[in-house]
Amino acid sequence: MTSDPEIEILLATYNGERFLREQIDSIFAQDFQNIRVLARDDGSTDGTIEILNEYAARFPDRFELMPPSKATGSPKCNFLRLMKASTANRICFADQDDIWLPDKLSATKRAMDILEFQWGESIPLLVFTDLRVVDDKLTVIHESFWAHMGINPGRLDRLAEPLVQGSVTGCTAMLNRRLLELALPMPEEATMHDRWIGLLVSGMGKFNFVRVPTVLYRQHDGNVLGIGEVPQARSLLQRFLHPRVACRQFIFAAHSHFVQWKYSQEQAAAFVRLHAAELPQDKLAVVLAYLKCGTSRSRWVRIATFVRYGFYCQGILPNLFSLFHLWNLKVDAHEAA
Repeated sequence: MTSDPEIEILLATYNGERFLREQIDSIFAQDFQNIRVLARDDGSTDGTIEILNEYAARFPDRFELMPPSKATGSPKCNFLRLMKASTANRICFADQDDIWLPDKLSATKRAMDILEFQWGESIPLLVFTDLRVVDDKLTVIHESFWAHMGINPGRLDRLAEPLVQGSVTGCTAMLNRRLLELALPMPEEATMHDRWIGLLVSGMGKFNFVRVPTVLYRQHDGNVLGIGEVPQARSLLQRFLHPRVACRQFIFAAHSHFVQWKYSQEQAAAFVRLHAAELPQDKLAVVLAYLKCGTSRSRWVRIATFVRYGFYCQGILPNLFSLFHLWNLKVDAHEAA
């Protein structure tokens, strides 16, 4: 095995035999080759393990499969096991069903080289890129994931944004060793490994991004996590031509948003619990303001804080849902800020 690969690629799998070979082949077809793939399976019942063992035998110096262990039951925890086992100074995440474009690693490496030249290796550093959204046959659905979702990657340093929603897609990310160490231990409240890493970088690190897509982000009926949709007022209002369908969709979108808001509040509380001492005071103030949106007994304070700090989501309806939620939120006395 290569003793000191420049980049280690963490591949998490679960029942991924359908697309796994294409993904691994695209990794080994990169124009940057000083890599090692570290894979972990989370209890697959299909042919995934056989495929992983095949590549481990074909590339003994560049592909390692972690020994079998108890299934974690989630992509986040699967990646967490891989992160704990990682040893390289630069780390990337790989999903089992995507395809990497040939210059993905070289493009992100160049951006990381610039970051390290500017800030040094002791600072938590992150590089991430855009994606091209495709279907199971690789037909393009959206040329730019960022454009489709309304993501402005340069706003990651505005902490209000990653507190509310994720803008870093893990399968595009490259992080340095300092960021990996900072991300461990990852609290149970972290919604996903990439959202937690984005939050850490926004609060305490530096980042760079590549505007062009480097990954074919495959959407199919077996996705554990997909791209979702950004509900827009116009598209939902059009569906009122079919009132029952529109009503169900509206209720589902509102409920999903309220659940995500709750999870993001819990993640923010864990962020303060673990890293308050390391956060700059202005960043800490933003996180505490976000928590006040969920703990103040005054609906006017909750609304005013939300607006003042700009805890906005992408799309009109999600923000209306947020305001409605904050207005009607019931806060117990022992939880009040």
